[in-house]
Amino acid sequence: MFKPPLNRQPTQEILLLDLVERLGRLRTGRVAVRLHLSTLPATFRRAPYLNVAQTTFAASVRHCEGQLFALGNADLVFVGKKSDASLLDTAVNRLRVIFGEPEQAEFCTWYDLETAYDALLALAQDLLGQAEKSRLDQELHPSIDPNQLLTPMQPDLLVKLEQALAKTDVTSIARRQTVCSIIEDQPPQPLFEEYYISIEDLQSIATPGSDLLGDRWLFQRLTQTLDRRMMAMMARDGINPERPFSLNLNIATVLSPDFARFEATITRKTQSRLVIELDKLDVFSDMDAFLFARDYLHELGFRVCLDGLTHRTLPYYDRARLGFDLIKIYWTPDSLDTMPEAMFSTIRSIVMETGQSRTILCRCENEQAVAIGQDLGIVMFQGRHVDRLLTLGRAA
Repeated sequence: MFKPPLNRQPTQEILLLDLVERLGRLRTGRVAVRLHLSTLPATFRRAPYLNVAQTTFAASVRHCEGQLFALGNADLVFVGKKSDASLLDTAVNRLRVIFGEPEQAEFCTWYDLETAYDALLALAQDLLGQAEKSRLDQELHPSIDPNQLLTPMQPDLLVKLEQALAKTDVTSIARRQTVCSIIEDQPPQPLFEEYYISIEDLQSIATPGSDLLGDRWLFQRLTQTLDRRMMAMMARDGINPERPFSLNLNIATVLSPDFARFEATITRKTQSRLVIELDKLDVFSDMDAFLFARDYLHELGFRVCLDGLTHRTLPYYDRARLGFDLIKIYWTPDSLDTMPEAMFSTIRSIVMETGQSRTILCRCENEQAVAIGQDLGIVMFQGRHVDRLLTLGRAA
């Protein structure tokens, strides 16, 4: 049995191995499940997603008799009673929805301790060996990870930041990015501009050393404040009715008096040119609020866009049934570029059924992103590569 030095706190890997070894003679009626979060695409391995995953799973298994281990490599392992297997299965599927329903066999591994105890013991030993190797490598070859130097935002910092933002002109950190139509090799044709607050700039200016994205729920509260500041800035500076634009807002903002005041400044001609983007996690955290907000926005003449989809989550969101006018899919090099051929055909079929004029591929960082999007049937794009094409077009 591995024993940590007296002056060192036992890690989750040490505690897992200790429990498995103690269960050597108590295997009957016990089960374990490992969630392979460490193998998810890089987009989903960011701290906000992993924090949500751990919190969600812990809440889902709180009525199960057992113990949850959050490992250093981002995986989760739960060891408990076989009688709770159905509750555990529900908890696992809940996380699969968050991460876009990856294949069950790739996402988790189950262990029935009556028949697979040796496999679980070998796993626990291997996980501890990997963790110890990583720790020693870090001690021998220390490297500075900028993200590790940041501390998650705390409630007291959020309060101070909200108070400061209430008196701050956010023009200096407000950004615009154009959504364009790109057909084959033709120059990009601007469709509308998305207005947003640069979180990166806000963090570097107002809260250096703190990670504003570190706690999803505090960050969502912060974005509601940023929504109000953005609307105030646009109402003050005036809105050009000839230029279509979009705003990424919280549902709580849409249903607030602040939005009603903002909407009152918009002319009837501008209403049909405004797109309100709603994040999928916000939408599905309160469907009743979303449905009310969606109908309210449509009644005002605004278009509504579902933001935050990936190629994995797209098949599970029916744009027409949910009542969205547009949908946005994120591009990342480790997702669309490595998509299996069968999934590629599925996504292309969905794009064609959803409508080429209703699907946007965003975060396009290079030419490859646009090329892959076009192969999928997508004709609307947004991202830094699109910005560069527009700049080159203006300079020509």
